[in-house]
Amino acid sequence: MTPFRAVLWILAVGSGLVAAYALFLDNSGTKLPLLVASLSVFGITMGVLGFVLAGIAARTGEDGRLGRALAIAFLGGLFVLTAAGSLGMAIVLGILAGGVG
Repeated sequence: MTPFRAVLWILAVGSGLVAAYALFLDNSGTKLPLLVASLSVFGITMGVLGFVLAGIAARTGEDGRLGRALAIAFLGGLFVLTAAGSLGMAIVLGILAGGVG
C-alpha cells in the first residue's frame, strides 16, 4: 500500500467517524455544518479511492486474473456510488442549512 492510499483510508475512516458523531451524538448548534463538512470529505475521499480501485482492477485484468479484477471493479463501483450519495447528501444539507442564496 502506498502512502497516498494509506492517507486516503485514514481520511475515509476519520471523516466517517466524524459524520457518525455529528449524526448520532452531537446536539450543539454546529451539528449541521460539521455533518456537511464531514460528508463532503468522505465523499471526495471515497470517490478517489473508487478511481484508484478502478486502476488496480485494470492492471489486475491485464495480468490475466479476471475474477479478481471483476471483484475489485465491483468494489470500486460501490465506493463511487457511496461517494455520489455522500456528496449528494452534503449538497442537500448545505442548501437546507442556508448555505446557498
